[in-house]
Amino acid sequence: MSQADVDHFPCLLFVTHIESTQVLSGNSFAESFLNVSFSELSLKLTDILSKASLIFYESYIKPILLNYGTCKEVQITIVTKAGSRVPAVANVSLVAGKLYWAMYPAEERDKLYQELVSARENLEEKTEELTRLTRLDPLTSLLNRRALTSDLTKIVTFMKRKYVPVCLVLIDIDYFKPINDNFGHEYGDEVLSKLASSLTNVVRESDLVARWGGEEFVVALYNSDLDGAEYYCSRIHEAVQKISLPNSEHLTVSIGVSAIEPEDVKDKDVISKTINIADSALYKAKNNGRNQTQFG
Repeated sequence: MSQADVDHFPCLLFVTHIESTQVLSGNSFAESFLNVSFSELSLKLTDILSKASLIFYESYIKPILLNYGTCKEVQITIVTKAGSRVPAVANVSLVAGKLYWAMYPAEERDKLYQELVSARENLEEKTEELTRLTRLDPLTSLLNRRALTSDLTKIVTFMKRKYVPVCLVLIDIDYFKPINDNFGHEYGDEVLSKLASSLTNVVRESDLVARWGGEEFVVALYNSDLDGAEYYCSRIHEAVQKISLPNSEHLTVSIGVSAIEPEDVKDKDVISKTINIADSALYKAKNNGRNQTQFG
């Protein structure tokens, strides 16, 4: 193969002495890329590779070449005469004390890789955001019914291994239909949002708060027995009554509470059964005059 043929290769081809690291010859692509002339300058490998790549050469590439005679697809950084740093992939062979280098600039590959990484991160962010949105009630930004059921299922699975008391608190706004009828549905939505905010402020970070549907909400009190639930329900009543209505009345809620007992966790329908018990307690609160908590 003639020198003219070698000059047509779209990569850096050159030869260095393994001990002195001096560049002995190279193709025109290498000269053009590095902006040097191998025939006029006494170049060494130290003039071509970055400091980090030189350390990598001495500690990794050279020992492999001495042992096996070849080193393939190693990632290095080329430094041009102008000081530009260019990522590259190199294949190197050792023959009779000379190293034969074939270096392939990898700027486009790295650019594509970064674009792929960026696209993947963007996709992951959008996926996380979509997942988050599918879990939230659009009006109140609380968990929706499906998300609460999913999270409770995980908690119950944990409870099967190590029991932790959990109480479910079912909350229903008193006389919500008259609020909608008298003040409009937009104001009704505002009341729902205010109640959601009040519930979030009262409970702990470990608790779950969800809009169950319509004007009903559910709070799952983690690591809380019925005595603890009673305390939180009293705080809920206090917080809710601070929400004033246009007719100078104050918002009230009725609450039903039930606990997941140790013997219940093995039941595959434990969540729906516990909710039903809380619902029965809620109707008891409604029938007894509203604005109160009853336990199932």
